[in-house]
Amino acid sequence: MMRFLIKWVAMCCGLAVCSSWALAATLPVLAEDNLPFSYRQDGAIRGYCTDIVRATLASAGLPYQVDIQPWARIYTTTLARPGTLMYPVARTPERENKFKWIGPLVTNRIALFRKKGRGDVVVHSLDDARRYRIGVVNMDFREEYLRRKGFAEGGDKTLMVVSSSDLLLPMLQAGRIDLVPLGLAKCAPHGLDCSQIEPVYVLSELESGLYMVFNRDTSEVLVQQVRAGFEHVRRSGRLARIMQPLQRIYGSSP
Repeated sequence: MMRFLIKWVAMCCGLAVCSSWALAATLPVLAEDNLPFSYRQDGAIRGYCTDIVRATLASAGLPYQVDIQPWARIYTTTLARPGTLMYPVARTPERENKFKWIGPLVTNRIALFRKKGRGDVVVHSLDDARRYRIGVVNMDFREEYLRRKGFAEGGDKTLMVVSSSDLLLPMLQAGRIDLVPLGLAKCAPHGLDCSQIEPVYVLSELESGLYMVFNRDTSEVLVQQVRAGFEHVRRSGRLARIMQPLQRIYGSSP
């Protein structure tokens, strides 16, 4: 009986510690520079998804600190550190069991873009794209998808892998690459100036939701607290209001 009581007290203390940590600790939140979802402007971190994450964590009553870093860094950090929140993340089969998912925040639709005026770059199918140099970000879901479809890098291969999405459009404009897979929302309000690029082929297989994710070993107490905050934001209609400028591209909000 005494042994059972000791175990029960230890378990309760463990839950209390988890709950106390979730309420008191500053939650590390990581994002990449990803217009118009998350980006740094005038010293502040902004974006459609940033606004949803902030509203969610305010509703959950959690102190937090948002930081923007290169994609590969935030991805590997989140995989390694319990209690780390990352956004926005495309939900793919390869990632399903690597994280705990909260969302979706919005639907993401991807197309291959070319430099406007490049009439020599013609894509009517994914096989057509194999003739061209395609710029992708290391460890991004678009790189994963194209590799799964048999695209590769090196020599005369088609993939050119970079560390940051900021590098892709200058490379496209300079003619170092021929195509870039971008979300159609890049051309939405507060997004990129798309006057010099145009979509040529929609990658319909890549349509997916964008989510907040936790490291898979994060305390379930913390995950449920954030999930409840997100559900409050969604049910209140605030999610739809934040995403309203994207509706012409994405349709109705989640």
